[in-house]
Amino acid sequence: MILKKIPMQTYENFHKMFSGSNQNTFNICRECGGACEHNKIGTLLPGEEEYMAEKMGISVSDLKIRYLDMLKMDDGTQIQVLKLGRLCPFLNEDEVCKCGDFKPIFCKIYPVILTIENEKINYIIDDWCNLSKKEACRLYFETAIPLLSNLAIPIEWLRHVISYDNLCFDYDELEKCRRGKNKYAIFSLDELLSLQKAELETSRLCIDFGQKAEELIF
Repeated sequence: MILKKIPMQTYENFHKMFSGSNQNTFNICRECGGACEHNKIGTLLPGEEEYMAEKMGISVSDLKIRYLDMLKMDDGTQIQVLKLGRLCPFLNEDEVCKCGDFKPIFCKIYPVILTIENEKINYIIDDWCNLSKKEACRLYFETAIPLLSNLAIPIEWLRHVISYDNLCFDYDELEKCRRGKNKYAIFSLDELLSLQKAELETSRLCIDFGQKAEELIF
């Protein structure tokens, strides 16, 4: 299935309107070790690889080789994901994102997540995330929801994403599976699901929720 790509200007408009995390939210994320960057897949929206390559000043093929893998679904649909591994490939040695102003939208909007309900895309806040425990954070990330509606995300694309979301990888098995593949590796859905741990790991919630919400500024 060939999905209609979201225009680059639409991505640009989204990032201008929604800044995502700042130092305050990053400090909260560090309390749980940035668990959303472990055990999950950063999925790019249709056409997002072209947008990110342009912002980074590199070719799409270079972006794929350095930072992406591809999932090939049973119906032939190709979905770009951040390179599968223990950490996000865009984190530098200090665990700071190298593409904060134009990071993948699914990463930028978290803890907002998308589900399908009655054949419509539904937007909710993931209560698992520490950010959702802070009223100021929760209210801020909810402002992304009307902007997401303007992206016109293909529901067919989201159905595929839901089929493998929330994976917790066995990284030793993942490393074995990568052997013999190109740097821009192609995985089937069955391969991806076979790399999941039998039991999902949970992170300790150790943030001090006594901090005043108004101290968080966006």
